[in-house]
Parts: sequence; C-alpha cells; structure tokens
Amino acid sequence: MLKKELVIKGLKIVYAVSPSFDVNRAVVFLPGWRSPVDLFCSIAGDVPNLLAINLPGWGGSEKPSTVWGLSEYAEFIGEFFKKMSLDNPILIGHSVGAEVAVEYLRQGGRAQRLIIIGGAIIRERDWRLQLIMGASKLFRFLTPFLRKSWRRALAGNLISPDYVQAGEMSGIYQRLIKEDRQEAFKSLNLPIALIWGADDQDTPLTYAERLKKIQNSANLEIITKAGHYCFLDQPQSFRAALNKFL
Repeated sequence: MLKKELVIKGLKIVYAVSPSFDVNRAVVFLPGWRSPVDLFCSIAGDVPNLLAINLPGWGGSEKPSTVWGLSEYAEFIGEFFKKMSLDNPILIGHSVGAEVAVEYLRQGGRAQRLIIIGGAIIRERDWRLQLIMGASKLFRFLTPFLRKSWRRALAGNLISPDYVQAGEMSGIYQRLIKEDRQEAFKSLNLPIALIWGADDQDTPLTYAERLKKIQNSANLEIITKAGHYCFLDQPQSFRAALNKFL
C-alpha cells in the first residue's frame, strides 16, 4: 500500500492506496474511531484497488476545527470521492466508519455494496451510553482539581477508553456516540454484508442480529473467538468472510 496525502475541506488527509489503483473498481475502507487504516491494511492490504482513508482527526489526518458529527464526516467522504473522481465503490466500514458510510449513502452517495464490520449503527441511550455521558461530565468537572495520576485512575474506571484517548476530539466523540442511524440503515437499497466478532463488547453481536432483522436480505458472517477488531483477532477467518463479498 502507498501512503498519500490530499487536502479536503482545508484539512490534510492521509490515506493508503493500492499501487495499481483503478478508480472504477475501488474498494474503500473507512476505519473505526481514531483507528489508523494501517491496522486493517496489515490484514487486507493485498485486496485489489483498496483505498483506505484516515478520517479527519485520526491516523495522521488533521482534525476538524469545529465539532463534526456524522453529517460532516459523510460530506467529507463525498468531497474526497469527488476529488478522486471515484463513484460507486465497494464500501467497507468498521465501527464508526460503518456509521459514516451509512450516513454517506443516506445523503445520496453511491456504492455497489456495503460491508459493515462491527458497525456502530445502533446508538440507543442504554445504560452504557448513560454511564459514559454521566462519567464524562463528572470527569470534566473534577479535572482541574485532581492530580494527573488520579485523573487517569478515575477515567480508567468510569469512562470509555475511547473518550479518555479522545483529547481534543472529545467533543466530536460525544456527538458521534449520540447519533443513531437505524432509520438510515433501514432505508438502504443495496447489497449489505455484516461481519461481526462473536465476542464484540463495543458493538455486541445482538446489534448485528438486530440489523439483520432491519435488512433481512443482508448476509451475516460471525467470526468466532473475535472481538470488535475481528480482522486482527482472527485474520484468516476474517479474510475468508470478506472475500465472499468482494
């Protein structure tokens, strides 16, 4: 994979692309929250015509100056594709990247098919979300009064590791985890595949089963002994599942 840069919406974006990339046969990967595309490319980098985009704010790409949500990230994808003269790719999204992909399609973007890996499509205000939001507010209030070591301990015990590591991106993180996209997912009209780790704790397998009910024509592939990063936990099983849909 070749590392390249592009300026979109005034932001320097870092992406990886196959050496002999054909825009007419593109396979586009959108990563999960602050996950560099190198992780996915270490397993699937030999997929022909792969384009893996580090979304703004992670993987070396510049962060937005304002608090972006799914709408802004989806618009960014549209601008990126336009600049690359890319249309109707196979679209792969992991976690938040899948959520962005769904919003991009809801906005009228085109894709041959959609492959979702542990997608964060369901964002209901269950007890886990309530805990994260409540703990994050407490964390922000107490931060000025706590020693650095105590702040780490409090954050590690109460708050999602993603929030703790968000830093200047914490506003974007809080906005993204509130944005449910089940209705947008229901409206999609293209072939869909769901690839899920059986032991996923971030987006549980029950979420995949619910998405399958929403889009009953979708294919569901379950990777055993794998969590949220099923492509890292069980690379051979993941590649076998992925190859069915490419």
